[in-house]
Amino acid sequence: MLERYTIGNLKKLFNNPGYIGWEIQRLLFDLKYSGNAIDVMKKDWDNLIVVDACRFDYFEKHNEIRGDLSSVISHGGSSWEFMQGNFVGQEFHDTVYVTGNPHTGKLSDDLFHAIDPLYLNAWDEEHETVLPEQVVDAALDAYEEFPDKRLIVHFMQPHRPYLGETAKELQQDHNISGFNRNLAYGNETSDTASFSTLIENGEISIRKARKAYEETLDIVLEQVETLINSLSGKTVVSADHGEMLGEKIIPATKPKFGHSDEYIRNEILYRVPWLEIPADERREVKSDPPITFDRGGSEVVEERLRSLGYK
Repeated sequence: MLERYTIGNLKKLFNNPGYIGWEIQRLLFDLKYSGNAIDVMKKDWDNLIVVDACRFDYFEKHNEIRGDLSSVISHGGSSWEFMQGNFVGQEFHDTVYVTGNPHTGKLSDDLFHAIDPLYLNAWDEEHETVLPEQVVDAALDAYEEFPDKRLIVHFMQPHRPYLGETAKELQQDHNISGFNRNLAYGNETSDTASFSTLIENGEISIRKARKAYEETLDIVLEQVETLINSLSGKTVVSADHGEMLGEKIIPATKPKFGHSDEYIRNEILYRVPWLEIPADERREVKSDPPITFDRGGSEVVEERLRSLGYK
């Protein structure tokens, strides 16, 4: 922890007093939950379904999938931190990872038996994300191709860019696309405020932004249930991390949206759902040598990450 307190970071704290409140919150969180993060790969499941940026309270409110629901502390407040805490430096040759998340490109070839990088082969240019129905199709293909492997399926929703009617209204009303980019300029940088900046500045209401998030969550959960009904074995539904949806870290500061800020560490971002769906039949799983996967060129991956707001 002491490596955080460099001269450069201390200057940031004094130049922006709000960071001091963030750091206090971070320290309190670490004091309370240090060592309590769940190690998803050590848990008992045949299928692990990950919904991206899904906080526990909203999942609890919207979920209609039957099972035993609890909340757990994730290793990550962002996707890459989640992957680092659960995957990096280990070997899971009995597992296949079907994923829409571009951070997967940072993983090594010898980590899983196989990885299907949907951010390369199922990317939807119009919505600038991987749509949930595409994830379902790819997951079922993997389930048939690898019947003796554990299966991780990583949906990109309810992570922005949002889906649904409210999302369409917001994108058109404010001339924006993807996570942070302007429709009029396509993929080029423009001076027009980003989606997240419009929210934090009050030009998009917190109420409407949350409605778009909830509609996106409903859309992905419908597809998750479709997938669960087609899989054998025990399934768990969880999330890599949560999402700030207009909460203030400390009083008298702007509301925060998103999750990628390295200075924020709190229960909203790290408390995630853990829904266990029991099964009468379990799969017989075995390990096999890993299959090299196409992680995509750096330019493509960077572009996908920008669409999702990571760059």
